[in-house]
Amino acid sequence: MSMNVDVIVIGGGQAALSAAIAAREEGARVAIITKGKAGFGGSSVISDGVQSAIFSTGDSPETFFEDMIRGGRNLSNPNLARILAEECTVRVNELESKFAIPLERERKISTPGHSFPRRVYAANGLGKNTTKVLRQYALEIGVELFEQSALIDLIKVDQVVVGVVVEKAAELHAFYAPSTILATGGFGGLYASTDNPKDVSGEGIGMAWRHGAELVGMEFVQFYPYRLQHPANVDVMTRIFGKGAVLLNNASDRFMADFPRKELETRDILSYEMFKQNDVYLDFSNVSDEDLAKDSPYVYRLIKKGHQGEWKMYPVQHYCMGGIKVDEWGRTSLQGLYACGETTGGLHGANRLGGGSLTEALVFGHRTGKMAAQEGSPVPKMAAISNLGENTLHEGRELEVTQRIKEIMWNLVGIERTTSSLQQAEKELDLLAAELNEEKGVTALQLQDKVRAAWAAAFAGAMRKESRGAHILQDVREEQKQWEGNLVIKGKTVEFRQETVSERT
Repeated sequence: MSMNVDVIVIGGGQAALSAAIAAREEGARVAIITKGKAGFGGSSVISDGVQSAIFSTGDSPETFFEDMIRGGRNLSNPNLARILAEECTVRVNELESKFAIPLERERKISTPGHSFPRRVYAANGLGKNTTKVLRQYALEIGVELFEQSALIDLIKVDQVVVGVVVEKAAELHAFYAPSTILATGGFGGLYASTDNPKDVSGEGIGMAWRHGAELVGMEFVQFYPYRLQHPANVDVMTRIFGKGAVLLNNASDRFMADFPRKELETRDILSYEMFKQNDVYLDFSNVSDEDLAKDSPYVYRLIKKGHQGEWKMYPVQHYCMGGIKVDEWGRTSLQGLYACGETTGGLHGANRLGGGSLTEALVFGHRTGKMAAQEGSPVPKMAAISNLGENTLHEGRELEVTQRIKEIMWNLVGIERTTSSLQQAEKELDLLAAELNEEKGVTALQLQDKVRAAWAAAFAGAMRKESRGAHILQDVREEQKQWEGNLVIKGKTVEFRQETVSERT
């Protein structure tokens, strides 16, 4: 089967749905292609539904912009950061005014790195309550959904992306369009310990790299500190730390006591301080039952189930700041290919502020969808689907490779990283990708793309000889002025592009 549309959107989360809606409202015929069910897959669906907007007295886009630059350790793309700060309020308010999703706004700062309360909770704080509504709206305006369909490859003609190859029910199909948008998420599912769903596995990033797209900021991986390890593996919502909850170590000391924002420091700082402790315990004895039930329902449910012992916490991989390099309209370095959401890099620099990922999905999903619809020019000519051959991977090899990637990423490209561990990871992953390149079939190609996303993270990390934001080296602990710039990967080469703070502001 083959199909022609105006805009193809790959993904089923908030960024994909926002892009598809914007493109459709520009008059384009839009197809969403997703490996699961649109509105029910990806990181945004399992999030706590937090967006960021400007509604506090004294707050402004300029202050928000400065917070992002500071939080990103001066590596955030200034154009992208300024656009987010200026357009976030309109896009977030649309959830209520356009999509009829009830919004609740915080009154006290409970998000690390923000100078004012900006947190907006949509639909009872559940991400799927937003994406379900966006899905329904998309269907109502005529967006076409192709679900349970896996992206296999991009189709290029004369170095222009003109469509995608998709697998559904073991059959390959071609979709052609002047504009293709990748909204496939990050590569968090490639870590052994992560709060990302399994379908967030980096193949969109690896595929774009394989076709020559530039990647940026791949060394910056955010580890989420607010994760309960025992008695259950669930998130602890940050709001309770503004209402009396604290973190203690083995000696019952509040190890964040001397930090200005205490347990509400930015995620990179808090994760690393937690990592240095042997064990970390949550103490919420000063939080009222009412606040606990409202602000951290997962913990409250565990109490109601009878747990009375220790509450142990440990960071997990949470978010990827790096990804495909884009401009302010979601254009990649490949003609015809756009990207938005966590599959892109550059906006958040070395560390993302809390409440930024879903806001990014709304702001840049909208911009990307709009531009993809406006810029699309006729596909020059159709191209036949390449013959990927019969699967040559032996039984069990896919699971074996997947487990190996997760071990390498957690042990060598995790919170505790050194230049040598990153170099070792880069070599192992490069060898693994080369081995997969010798195999044939859809599975081998998909695995190779996942490996290449992981490889790029290790490669960039090994090149950055400093500690900055979420990239903390054990052998080079200091942040260094000469590294105030971005590492851009294209193929197997890396370029350091330096910008000064004065040029950014």
